Amino acid sequence: MIRQAALVAVISGGLCGLATPSLATEWVNCADAAGAASFSYLAGSLDALSIVGLNISVGDTVWASDVVYGPGDPVAVGQAFATPDTVLVDAYTPDMVSLVAQLRLFKAGEGDSYVQGGTLRLPGRGAWAVSCSGP
Repeated sequence: MIRQAALVAVISGGLCGLATPSLATEWVNCADAAGAASFSYLAGSLDALSIVGLNISVGDTVWASDVVYGPGDPVAVGQAFATPDTVLVDAYTPDMVSLVAQLRLFKAGEGDSYVQGGTLRLPGRGAWAVSCSGP
């Protein structure tokens, strides 16, 4: 009897696992209107903002958090925070000493319409108004 109850519990637990949503990642791509600067991040689907990868570019200079996300100088995620209305992401040098970029976004939706936009700032290089596509 105990063996049957344990077997039923294992099978039920396995079937419940099949009913949960699968975890996925999606790119959010932000750029200024002229295409001079961009900041893209690969966001995981957790309850909190989880950034898996970064790619940043200004002119001919590119940064990437890993070679799988493109060529460029190494960069790491510092701060990554989101609310229903905002997203804040800071990118640093891999040693977490120097700030490379700050992305500040506002999100809004109404009916079927959804927009994201804000600012991208790279210390010593400039600041841009950006709009974003992605989830």
